[in-house]
Amino acid sequence: MTTIIDVARKAQVSKSTVSRVISGNGYVSQESRKKVLEAMEALAYSPNLIARNLQSGETKTIGFLAQGFFDPLGVFLQSFISIAKTYNYYVTLYFTDGDKKKEIEALNQMKYKQLDGVLILTRANSWDVIEPYSIYGPISTWHRIDSERIYSSYVDHYSGYLRSLDYLFQRGYRSIGHVLGNAENLNTKARMRAITDFNNKHQLPLEEKWIFHDKTRLDNGRSIAQLWHELPQKTDAMAFYTDSVAAGFISELQTLGYSIPEDVAVIGFDNSEISRLMHITTVDYSIKHQAENSFIYIHNQLNQEKISERKMSVELIERKTVPINQK
Repeated sequence: MTTIIDVARKAQVSKSTVSRVISGNGYVSQESRKKVLEAMEALAYSPNLIARNLQSGETKTIGFLAQGFFDPLGVFLQSFISIAKTYNYYVTLYFTDGDKKKEIEALNQMKYKQLDGVLILTRANSWDVIEPYSIYGPISTWHRIDSERIYSSYVDHYSGYLRSLDYLFQRGYRSIGHVLGNAENLNTKARMRAITDFNNKHQLPLEEKWIFHDKTRLDNGRSIAQLWHELPQKTDAMAFYTDSVAAGFISELQTLGYSIPEDVAVIGFDNSEISRLMHITTVDYSIKHQAENSFIYIHNQLNQEKISERKMSVELIERKTVPINQK
């Protein structure tokens, strides 16, 4: 089997020069680079990347895990890949479809030195199962968790959601429905605290039938619209935990003959592309910076560096699904 030494001998350069050409790191003159590439072609030499990864202890590749596609994923993934590219890292995407075994197989890629670290956008296994894999490489997530072994780039959903409710209240809305995520998620629990505090502050009733939980995001906005349509006492505003479900809700209500915001005001959460396309009033909570901070943590852990994290903020974006003027 042809080795790097054979290439160096044929090109009449040093072994380290060949190594720099292969890795792309370090200076090599154009003349020497040409000699090395011609020698590699003549000898049909192909670098053994697996062996090189085992020797160096790094792959320059980060795994990006998600159960499947949902609206904010595109923004998060694009931002994550962009900053990774800046620091010469590749990103490999794993869609697990909620399969716990597939997720473990992806995490095992760190153990086998095929990945340097992992970002978990949406998970299938419990954190107790995932945490032990941090001994093989850094793990970050945008989930809200309290862990010494996994980095979380979450923002304060309590204050963000409370801000959206106060915005609706200032515009005269008093019966507000809520569409929340999985009841076990810490972000959902933070929103529930915001709802309780908001209602207590303004002495508003908390109707259980006005609170909907969505676990899948897949077409649930439409089914929630049907449930809202059947309510004997309808809310005059609806607050959503994500724009994609809000968009499905709006689309179905329009099919049923309702007008937004005349019949019901709608406010989303994410400031994703669909909210811009459908002019949905929403809350921007720095998804791009969450993605960047998730990578920065992994990079700092791998390289013993201290690159500063991006400052995150929460901003309410006014569009057309809530009247700007007070009712």
